[in-house]
Amino acid sequence: MIKEGQYTFIAGRGEVRPFLGKYAAKRTDVFEVIERRFAAAGLTGVRYRPLRLELEITTKCNDSCPSCGMGALPLASGITMNPEQRGRLVDEFDAVGLPSAAVTGGEPFVAVHALMPLIKALTGRGIDISKLTTNGVWGAQRRCARTFDKLEKAGLFDNRLFVPLIMLSVGEQTMPLDWVARILHHAVTHYSDRELNVAVSSLAAPDSREHKVYELMEVYEKAYGDFPHDRVHSTMRVYLDNDRLPEQQKVHRPGETTVKRWMDHCFDCFAPTVGTYILPSGLVKQDGRVYACASFDVPESLGFGNIFTDGMRTIVERANDDAYLRAIADGGGLRGLHGAVPQEFTTQTTCGGFCASCSLLSTKYREVNGLPAARPLPIIGQDALISRLRPAETADAH
Repeated sequence: MIKEGQYTFIAGRGEVRPFLGKYAAKRTDVFEVIERRFAAAGLTGVRYRPLRLELEITTKCNDSCPSCGMGALPLASGITMNPEQRGRLVDEFDAVGLPSAAVTGGEPFVAVHALMPLIKALTGRGIDISKLTTNGVWGAQRRCARTFDKLEKAGLFDNRLFVPLIMLSVGEQTMPLDWVARILHHAVTHYSDRELNVAVSSLAAPDSREHKVYELMEVYEKAYGDFPHDRVHSTMRVYLDNDRLPEQQKVHRPGETTVKRWMDHCFDCFAPTVGTYILPSGLVKQDGRVYACASFDVPESLGFGNIFTDGMRTIVERANDDAYLRAIADGGGLRGLHGAVPQEFTTQTTCGGFCASCSLLSTKYREVNGLPAARPLPIIGQDALISRLRPAETADAH
């Protein structure tokens, strides 16, 4: 499999080579085109401008992973964005010149009735779908090819800036691995790497650290022959320590690495980047809450409003006015907080990852600067949101 991190292109730091990397650019002038989009939206010179927003289209999921990073809900109790919300999203994304969006859940493909119109509406405005994350629920023999046909008709392959990526997640998921293998096989035999990228996100069990991807390879080779290592990108991680639903298992990973070490090895998550990632990024929850980071473990201090009630432009402005965010952006990552938080704290406090260190740092930063503690963004019910939405202007809303 193609290891993550093999190709990275950063704006202003050398030439872009198209069709390389998990999130491959389609053209050499991708950053220039993106800059023109932002300029048309009036965001020239703004420090934080997301190149991609991770969009949780639904909280519904057909599976029940004990350590679900997104806190997905069963099919009967989860909620999917309705046509009014989807129409508003497209308007808000377009208004700030957003170049691309990634769609996640829950499980997006249990909400095909919402997913396909959303893809069509976004690509119709020139907003690429850079990634679709799925557990492979649509990999059954009678459904796989039909779903690819629907994705084609919806416009997934009409991207202008980035090669679309289908990310197949295996770990605690119970989807049959032959379904996942079928999706991989169809992808690599029907599309070139200039049309579609595929990746496997293999999250290791917290206790054993074993990855199901190796079992997936065995299933694939038994059915189709050699595994297509030269086409499949990898993301191999462990489950994060997240706040979850009461009935879901909480992963406890306190870690033994100091905050300082995490800071010193943090990449610049606000430098415009494609290849390994598309950055800067952000997360839009199903109910509209927006965070200036797309990590599952994003701290509440990086939440800046609700796209349905505040609007994306206001949220971008709030993010750029935030002192903690500016320190990270100007410092090239968490290392920018050296001197802004006590050295004693960073050298003596330990945790289990970059996300955990960011959460600890944001809390300490607020404390030493006399700022109020970060509060979670309010969760607004769907009925209340609908009452505040203007009539959608896109065909997707009807």
